[in-house]
Amino acid sequence: MRMAGPGGGFGGMMGGMRGLNAAGDRAPTADNLSDESIVGAAYDHKVVMRLMTYIAPYKRYAILAVMAVILYTAANVCIPYLVKVGMDDAVKGSNVALLHWVGGAFLLVAVVHFISNYFQFVFMPRVGQGILYSLRTRMFNHLQEMSPSFYHRTPVGRIMSRSQSDVLQLQETFELIVQSFSDILSLVGIITMMLIIDWQLALICLAIVPPLFLVLAYWQKFARHSFMRIRRAIAMVNGEYNQNITGVRVVQSLNRQEANMAHFDELNTEHLNANLEASKFSGGLQPLVELLIGVAMGFGVVLAGGLMAGRGELEPGVLVAFALYIQRFFEPIRHLTMQYSQLQRAMAAGVRIFEVLDLNPEVQDDPDAPDLPEIKGEIEFEDVRFHYVPGVDVLEDINLHIRPGENVAIVGSTGAGKSTMVTLIARFADVTQGRIMVDGHDIRHVTRSSLAGQMSMVLQEPYLFSGTVADNIRYNHEDATIQEVMDAARTVGAHDFIIGLENGYDTVLAERGVNLSVGQRQLLSFARAIIGNPRIIILDEATANIDTQTELLIQRALQRVLQGRTSIVIAHRLSTVRNADKIIVLNRGRLVEMGTHDELLALGGVYERLYAVNYGLVSQPVDAPEVNGEDSETLRGRGFSPLPADD
Repeated sequence: MRMAGPGGGFGGMMGGMRGLNAAGDRAPTADNLSDESIVGAAYDHKVVMRLMTYIAPYKRYAILAVMAVILYTAANVCIPYLVKVGMDDAVKGSNVALLHWVGGAFLLVAVVHFISNYFQFVFMPRVGQGILYSLRTRMFNHLQEMSPSFYHRTPVGRIMSRSQSDVLQLQETFELIVQSFSDILSLVGIITMMLIIDWQLALICLAIVPPLFLVLAYWQKFARHSFMRIRRAIAMVNGEYNQNITGVRVVQSLNRQEANMAHFDELNTEHLNANLEASKFSGGLQPLVELLIGVAMGFGVVLAGGLMAGRGELEPGVLVAFALYIQRFFEPIRHLTMQYSQLQRAMAAGVRIFEVLDLNPEVQDDPDAPDLPEIKGEIEFEDVRFHYVPGVDVLEDINLHIRPGENVAIVGSTGAGKSTMVTLIARFADVTQGRIMVDGHDIRHVTRSSLAGQMSMVLQEPYLFSGTVADNIRYNHEDATIQEVMDAARTVGAHDFIIGLENGYDTVLAERGVNLSVGQRQLLSFARAIIGNPRIIILDEATANIDTQTELLIQRALQRVLQGRTSIVIAHRLSTVRNADKIIVLNRGRLVEMGTHDELLALGGVYERLYAVNYGLVSQPVDAPEVNGEDSETLRGRGFSPLPADD
């Protein structure tokens, strides 16, 4: 589907749709996607298992990283023991040969320590960046497959938060898991070596551990609240930034700068206070750990170890080894304490990301759906009903036959169901009852890509992408030659203004094409829509936001563009649709009238009242049974008559 813009027709109408997962249970929906902080356990088995599927392509590097961590940890644990052996067995015993062996062992451990540390820092980022690459690719592809209703229900900022910051947060999970594994391995190794060397002194030194973990558990309670407060505060600050930047013209036109600044200052102050609170908790932990290290060192090694050494129960090397082990023992505890909160955030990010990836598009192809063959453009509605919210039908019992090459206009008051009809034809949503046929094929039972490949849509808001004018016209047909691009532009009347640009077709457009007028952007949208020679063209309020002169230019272009193609035009300006082969009038979701412009005026029904309101002849709502209290015949008696078709 070559969509020319995101606005216009589908705006607020997709709100109530929900998806089901493969098992038929209610799947996560856009309404469940919240920016509220999700803080769970530091280890979420489901998240980790799903993350493993992304690690699989990089498992060789993951295995090498884990092996490097094990070697690094083993080397770290061996160093104090070698010091003990060197002091007690080699130096004290004047064993020069053993001293040489200890020196050689030190050199070997140092080399292993260096190499394993180097490979740890080489392989872990390869896995982490690989996960980041895979997740972003999967997320981008999945978001492209989501139905338009998802984007109408879900704020862009929320989607960006999950696809960017949460993905980056989850990418760190593997590194955090490996680092946590390393720290736990270090603790186990250190405790084991201390118990082997002297279990009595080890128990004395490790007596400080239970109070330490009680303190850490108490600290985590407050730190967790603090980190949640930071996340909420930064979300509010970013939201305010986004709102004021995107609405800056409204802000300036209403002179709201000072009031907005005051509101932003409140949010920014909350962010500042949240960070200061977190810094206070984080800053208080480090001195506490250092205090406990001092207690373990002073009372465990110096006092208890010194007394034992004085009684000849310990060798001097044991005291030195224990001093080194105590230093190394608290280092992984410090790491694990900080990693605990990081792991919580990473697991929460994983939950948020997989929530998005678990969302099912409302429209999905059948597993064995064939491609739609080349079509002529015949469209049939057979007893079609549709609702967004169960029990509230937007379309009721629509029966319609559009012949190939026919130009059909759909009119009606706001909310009558016009855009819903074209939404169903384009299969952005599936009917809830009945069926829609294209050239005799139920569109629910063919691949949507093959349907979209033979159909184009131009919406009310022209959306252009970054790149040149030519790139935008050939957006869905990258193999189109420059001559084909120019032919499409000539067909819609855009060639003259394009060659007047600084670099012609090579002119680079600003974001969303804002360096062009609305009318020029819409002309490029028309050129983009026809370059693939679609058999069906849908214009959903495509001329609503352009000036009269540009509309006249587009009207002339449409006579050429729509020739031989099935076209469906939605417009509030009835001057746009008067020459249609068939005009369909919708009222409150029902097809109430159908015919040519003159035939419908002669009926004296909804279309006539709509026509009167459109030209300012009356102001009564279109779906009212009477116009200003008078029926159609009374209006005719007072001199109301349709404008000539060529006006």
